[in-house]
Amino acid sequence: MEKQLTALRSYDFLLEPEDLLEVAYEVGRDYTRWRTRLADPDGEGSWIQLFRSGGLGVWAIGWHRMPPGTGYLDHEQVRGAVYVARGALTHERARLGTAPHVTEVGAGKGFCFDETFYHRMHAVRDAGPTVTVHVFATAFPPPAGAGAGLACPALRLGLP
Repeated sequence: MEKQLTALRSYDFLLEPEDLLEVAYEVGRDYTRWRTRLADPDGEGSWIQLFRSGGLGVWAIGWHRMPPGTGYLDHEQVRGAVYVARGALTHERARLGTAPHVTEVGAGKGFCFDETFYHRMHAVRDAGPTVTVHVFATAFPPPAGAGAGLACPALRLGLP
């Protein structure tokens, strides 16, 4: 995983959603190496930043004790991918003028999206603890000096 992420530091262009999904799969399949970093002493759900370079970031989110899900997220100017490393998510993609498209995404599966994506997610209760990997890319990297301390883009977009 680290070799692939280190190689991403040299990219100076916006990756396609499918490329981001490959990154999410690679990181997610390495779940046993980073899962202990998700431990939260307060027993609440948690998220951790696994990688950040320019406009590219990778986060892991533990849904097991988080609120039931997200509101609809507008990914304007952000491309991304989600991989389910453990458990399952219900994923609803909004569609103009019709009911949302709802799918269940189980462990070992994922999805990607472009800047026009509008969706929401929640952990499937009967699936046990759910852990996901989120990869985001933006054409607008963080301001100089902001460093790796930036919040997860998904948190700015509504993730609890």
